[in-house]
Amino acid sequence: MRVITWNVNSFNIRKAQVEKVLSEKKPDFLLLQETKTEKIPENLFKPLGYQIYHSGGKGRNGVAIITNREAGKIFTGFEGLYDEDPQAKERIIAGKFGSLYLFSIYVPNGSPVGSDYFFYKIQFIYRLREMLEKLFTPKDEILLGGDFNVAPESEDVYDPVLLDGQICFHERERKAFKNLIEWGLFDALRVKYPDKKGVFTWWDYQFSAFKKNLGMRLDHILITEPLKERLKEVEVDLKTRGLPKPSDHAPLIADFSD
Repeated sequence: MRVITWNVNSFNIRKAQVEKVLSEKKPDFLLLQETKTEKIPENLFKPLGYQIYHSGGKGRNGVAIITNREAGKIFTGFEGLYDEDPQAKERIIAGKFGSLYLFSIYVPNGSPVGSDYFFYKIQFIYRLREMLEKLFTPKDEILLGGDFNVAPESEDVYDPVLLDGQICFHERERKAFKNLIEWGLFDALRVKYPDKKGVFTWWDYQFSAFKKNLGMRLDHILITEPLKERLKEVEVDLKTRGLPKPSDHAPLIADFSD
C-alpha cells in the first residue's frame, strides 16, 4: 500500500502535476491539501483508475482523498464535534477503507504568532486529539496525512536558532503537535529515519530556498501501531517540487506492506 500526502497549493494550477504523480507513483491513496476550489469532478482521473473524495472552499483551504479504492464511509470536519468551526469541513476529510481510517488534514497556518488565528491553530491541533480520543483507539488502523504547519523538532528546520519562536516552529505549536502524537501515533518518517537532518517538505518560493535546501518539514504522515509494523519506506518526492511552477510543498510518500 502506498500513501502520498501533498499540499498542492491550488489543484487547478497543479492538476497536470497531480495526474503525473498518479501516473508515475501509482499510490493507493493521494491525500491533497489546499486545493483552493469548491469542486473537483469525482471522475476526473477515472481513466487512471482513481476516484476523488473532496471537501473544498472557495479560493482557500480544501482537502481531498484520491484513491483506487471504494470508501465505506466518508466524513468531513471533526465528525460531529465542534460543528461551529466554519473551516473544519474544508480542513479535514476522512474515509474508512476496510479496517483503515485515512485522514487528509490541513492545519491552519496561524500567522502571525500571537494573533487570534494563531490560537485557532493551536486549538485545532488539540481538537484533533480530542476527536481521536472520542472515536478511536490506538489499536485501530489510522493514518493522518497532511500539512500540519508544524516542524516538530530542531532537525526539521534549516536553522532552528533563526526560526525559533516564528510561525510553524513556535514552542506552543510543537507542544500541541507532541500532544497529538502522544495519543498513540508515530511520525512515519522518524520511525524510519529517527536522526536524519535536512529532510524538508516545504521551501519558500523566494531566496532560492529550494535550491539551497532552506526548508521546513511541515507535512507528516502519522500512523498507529498496526501500520507502524507494516511501514516499509518513507521519502520526500523532491523531483515533483523541482518541476516548473511547483507547489511550495513536496509530496511525502509512505509505503506499507499489504
